[in-house]
Parts: sequence; structure tokens; C-alpha cells
Amino acid sequence: MKVYHDSEIDYLSIDFTDEVESKSVFKDGIIIRYNKKVHVIGVDITDSMKLFASSDMMTLQEACAFLGISESTMRRKIRHGKIKFVKQGKDYRFKKSAIINLAA
Repeated sequence: MKVYHDSEIDYLSIDFTDEVESKSVFKDGIIIRYNKKVHVIGVDITDSMKLFASSDMMTLQEACAFLGISESTMRRKIRHGKIKFVKQGKDYRFKKSAIINLAA
């Protein structure tokens, strides 16, 4: 895994593999990069300091979008104890650092 941050343009890039990008999806300042088999090979975040400084917690939907996984996959990870969370009512909240560690 490679992590690159350019503070001049406030851009964070996390490469999970060195594979060739076949497709990417951009939403809310987050770019998820995929290979030909539609596996996530990397994540890019524009305005990264704003994203991480805004709050230390992420919702279930935000965490899933960041990781490029479905809510059912994330719920399985929760059930199997693969990620720590806080429950606020019926909603799950995750520390951003835990989500980044899970991505790694």
C-alpha cells in the first residue's frame, strides 16, 4: 500500500495495489479507483484536510462510500468484530482513523 499527500493542493491518494485503473467513480470529493475486475485498487480524496478536520466520526454511509463497499458488507465486518464503532440510536458511527486502517 502506498499513501501520498500533497499539502499544496490538499490531495490524498491511497493505492492498495499497483494495478492499472480501469474505472473510477467520483462523489463528494472522494474518488474510488477500480481495476478491470471491478476490485478497488485505490482511493483519492480531494480537500482531504477539510474532510478529516470536519469531524472525527463517519456515518455508515460515508464509511461505505470511502471504502467502496456495500452497507451489507460493512455490517458483516461489524458483526465479525473487524471494526470498532459507536452506536447512536440505530445509527453506526466510526472513527475516521479506523476506516483508514480498515482500508489499508
